[in-house]
Amino acid sequence: MIVILIISSIIGACYIGLISLFTYGWFKNKSTTGSLETPHTKVSVIVPFRNEKENMLPLLQSLSEQNFPSELLEVLLVDDNSNDHSGEIAKEYISKNELKNFLLLTLSDADGFSKKAALKKGIENSCGTLIITTDADCTFKKNWLRAIVNYYEQKKCRLISAPVVTDNRKGFFAKLQSFEFLSLVASGAGAMSANKPIMANGANLCFERSLYNELNGYNTHDCYASGDDVFFLFEAKEHCKDNKELCFLKDHESIVITQGPRNLKEFLHQRIRWASKSTAYKDTLAVFTALIIFLFNLSIPVLLLCGIFNFWFALIAAMLFTVKLFLDFPLLFSAARFVGRSELIWYYFPMQMIYPFYIMIAAVLSFLMKFEWKGRKRRK
Repeated sequence: MIVILIISSIIGACYIGLISLFTYGWFKNKSTTGSLETPHTKVSVIVPFRNEKENMLPLLQSLSEQNFPSELLEVLLVDDNSNDHSGEIAKEYISKNELKNFLLLTLSDADGFSKKAALKKGIENSCGTLIITTDADCTFKKNWLRAIVNYYEQKKCRLISAPVVTDNRKGFFAKLQSFEFLSLVASGAGAMSANKPIMANGANLCFERSLYNELNGYNTHDCYASGDDVFFLFEAKEHCKDNKELCFLKDHESIVITQGPRNLKEFLHQRIRWASKSTAYKDTLAVFTALIIFLFNLSIPVLLLCGIFNFWFALIAAMLFTVKLFLDFPLLFSAARFVGRSELIWYYFPMQMIYPFYIMIAAVLSFLMKFEWKGRKRRK
C-alpha cells in the first residue's frame, strides 16, 4: 500500500509539474490580432494531398482569397497519387481562375509515395524564403498568411507553429474529439511558449528555408508515415542554439480549421498513427511528457479496478482524478475561448471521465494494429 502511494505521488507530482508548465507558457504568450502591415518576405505554401476531392475547392478558394501580395506568394499543391480526381479538380480551378502563382505537382515513382515525399517535392520546387505547410482539408481566415509573415518579420523566429482547430460539427462525439484535439494544441502551444517545445502541427507550420536545408529536410524518420512536423521540430530544437527561435503564434487570424475524423474508426486510426511514432522520439522532454501523461491516466482506471479489493486504492484514484479535473481546466478553458469555441467547455467533464480509458486503449492498439491512412495501411 505504501509503495503504491509513493509511486502514485511521484507520477502525480510529475503530472502537476508538466501541466503547470504548459499552463504557464500558454498564459505567458499573450494573444494578438494580426498586424496588417505590408509584408516583404517571399512565401511558399506547400500542400501535400491524396484523395481530397471533397476538400479541394474549399481549400483552393480559401488560399486564393488570402489578403497577401501575389508577387510574394506561391502555392504548390503536390498530388500523392490520388485516385479520386482531386488532382483534376485542382488543375481545373487553377486554370479557370488564372492563378499564375499556384502550381500543381504530381509524385513520380522516383519521388516515392508518402506525405513526406510530397512535402519534399513541393519544397524542392519552391523559391520562398519562408516555407508554410498545411493540409488539403484545411481552410483559413483571409489574413492567415499576413499574420504569420508579419510575426516572422517582427520576431525573426526560425520556426513558427500556429493554432489548428477542428471544424465545428454537431454531435457529442464530434465535440469530444474536437476538445481532445484542442487540448493537444494548447499543451504544445504552452510548452513552446515556455521555451520547451515538444509538439507542432504540420497543418499550420512555418519555417525558414535555410533551416530546412541545414536540417537536411525530412530525411530522418522517413520510415514513419507521419511525423514530418514533430520530428522536424525535434531536429530544429537540437540544432538551434536558442529555443526562443522556435515560436508559437497565438493570433486569432492565424487559426487554421481542419476536418476532424468523421467517425470512430477514423478517429482511432488517426490516434493510433500518432501514437505509433512516439516510440521513435529521442527528445527527452517529449518522451518524459508522453510517459507521464500515459502513466498518470493509466493509474486512474487501474487503481479503480484494484479498489474492488481495497477501498484505499479507489480513494487514491479519486484523488488523482480530482487533481486532473482542477489542474487541466484553466488551460483548456482559456484555449477554448481563444479559438472561439467556448461551447466545448460543456464537454470538459465527460472528456475527463473518458480520457484515461481512451488513452490506455489507443496506446495498446498502436502496438497491435495497423492503421489506415488515405487508403494505405501502415504499421508505423
